[in-house]
Amino acid sequence: MARVSYRVEGGIAYFPGLAVDRTFETEALPQAQRDALLALFETVRAQRLGPPAPTARRGAADQRSYVIEVRESSGVRRLVVSEFDQDPAAQELVARLRDCADQCEPGEGR
Repeated sequence: MARVSYRVEGGIAYFPGLAVDRTFETEALPQAQRDALLALFETVRAQRLGPPAPTARRGAADQRSYVIEVRESSGVRRLVVSEFDQDPAAQELVARLRDCADQCEPGEGR
């Protein structure tokens, strides 16, 4: 199983030191959802290993970035996705991360 964490950095109201990581264990998710999330993470990560392509709109000042880490017994894999990333897979990954974190947080009643 894996522990997934992400934090938001940057943006107009960002204050270093006050940003909070959202962390959840993938084993708390249904297997299909867990597999889809980790596969999407690997897809986006693999796309970033090739030649760099513009991922943000030009002039996107004060943009936020999502720093995503997947920690497993084999190590930690890290990925950074801009809020203006134009890759549909990266946008879907950020949306799924939020949903999974909301689902796994204690006291959410889900």
